[in-house]
Amino acid sequence: MARYVVTGASSGIGREIALQLASAGYDVIAVGRDRERLEDLALRDRRIETFALDLRDRAALIAWASELADDDVTDGLINNAAIQHNVRFDDPGYGIDEIASEVETNLLAPMLLSRLLLPKRVGRPFVIVNVGTALARYPKTTSAVYSATKAGLRMFSDALALRCGASSVRVVDIVLPLVDTPMTSGRGSGKIGASEAATAILAAIEPGKTRIHVGKARLLRLLEVIAPPAAAAIIRRL
Repeated sequence: MARYVVTGASSGIGREIALQLASAGYDVIAVGRDRERLEDLALRDRRIETFALDLRDRAALIAWASELADDDVTDGLINNAAIQHNVRFDDPGYGIDEIASEVETNLLAPMLLSRLLLPKRVGRPFVIVNVGTALARYPKTTSAVYSATKAGLRMFSDALALRCGASSVRVVDIVLPLVDTPMTSGRGSGKIGASEAATAILAAIEPGKTRIHVGKARLLRLLEVIAPPAAAAIIRRL
């Protein structure tokens, strides 16, 4: 049975992804920062193996992923973990550490994990799913760095998909609308649930498109073509 690595699995979308994968009979390596929540997650299904890791700790990330890569036993990577500070870039409480946290978690970690976990054996099927957002195309004033990291992740997905071409490695970019998670608590309306988002993301592990728009993000895709200013205005209100 296939085995998938899921980052940001302590809560929200990542937790739902891990649970749904396990329920479907897949083995899961669930990665997150909250050890207690991960332990609780592991108790939910024997197919879920957990590993407490702060993706901002580059040395620890590289050591763990390199060891996992040596065994060459993973069939896919779902880069779900993200940090968003919903403040203006010049907010007095938003400093260098916060900027670095967003860049390291949202963009650098997915790049490093993708590189380290690529299968060593030529021809071995592998899928990389990068969880993105409409903010990758239309940024908002209170999430400049988050928007930039998601734009970078989108470009990375496109570049990697181009590089992999017709090989056994597939790369999928997920464009999510606003999802009801701890990260979005207290803002926005009309959110979809984390479970619904996870279901859409898991559809990406099956062969198909390289970019999947979920829920209201499908409407934004249309507006990008016929009325880009309207799409930008919608995102700015989130």
